[in-house]
Amino acid sequence: MAIRRPRKVAVIHCAGGSPLRDGVVREDLPHDCNEILTLHPDGITLCAFGCLGGGTCAAACRRDAIVVEGGVARVLRGRCVGCGLCAKACPHHLITLEPAENTIQVRCSNQSKAPQARKECKNSCIGCGICERSCPAGAIRVIDGRAQIDAEQCLACGMCATKCPRGAIHDGRGIFTVE
Repeated sequence: MAIRRPRKVAVIHCAGGSPLRDGVVREDLPHDCNEILTLHPDGITLCAFGCLGGGTCAAACRRDAIVVEGGVARVLRGRCVGCGLCAKACPHHLITLEPAENTIQVRCSNQSKAPQARKECKNSCIGCGICERSCPAGAIRVIDGRAQIDAEQCLACGMCATKCPRGAIHDGRGIFTVE
C-alpha cells in the first residue's frame, strides 16, 4: 500500500502593494525577473523584497497555475500541483510549497523594520502582533518583526486574516481576507 503525501501548492509570499521606484515604468520592463534584476539590482518597487512581476515563475509553470496581475504573481490553487518549478525560478525566493490544506498565509517577505516597511508597502507586515493576539489556537508568532504561522497549530479560522490591518495575511480560499 502506497503512502499518500499531502497535496502541496505554491504560495507566493508577496501581496504587492509597493509603489514603483522613481523612473521605473512597468510597461518598459522585460518579462523575466532575472533580467529585471540585472537592470534594477535594488528592485523596481520601494520594497526591495517583493515580487518583481516579470512572470518568470509563470513561465516556469507547466500547468498555467500562476498569473501576474497588477505587477504581482498569484497562484491559481486549483491548477497548482506543487511541482516546485515556480519556486526554483523565483530569484527573490518568494515562493514556497505548502500543504494545500494550509490556506492561511503570510503574504509578505519585507525584512525592513516596521516604520520603513510601512513606507515601502501598504500590505507589509509591520509586526504589530494583532494577529498573534487574535489567534485562538496560538498558531502565530511575530518573529524578527514578521508574522509567522505554525501550520501544525493553525485551525484556518481566518481570525488573523480579518484582523490584520495591513492585509499581509491571506486566506487562500478567499473567504476571510481583507484586501
